[in-house]
Amino acid sequence: MPMEYLRKLERDALPLIESDVGNIDKLRILRAAGMVEVQLPAVDSPLQKAQVLYVTGLGCATLRASALRKPTPRHLAACDLESSFD
Repeated sequence: MPMEYLRKLERDALPLIESDVGNIDKLRILRAAGMVEVQLPAVDSPLQKAQVLYVTGLGCATLRASALRKPTPRHLAACDLESSFD
């Protein structure tokens, strides 16, 4: 997932060289969303290496916002009251 990879990039020392094709695809998505600055290879290039320069302000803000959103646990309250149709 691109957001998990973005979180990893935020913790890594940048700039870095990425040669994993799957991660380069994630970088393409993150760059299109404006979350990273990266030098990408051409899609048809035989040598697939990308240089990740930095996580943008939007990328950092998105990570902070996603950290604040915590899933609300579902509490199924047991109701022991009988309904009255008087």
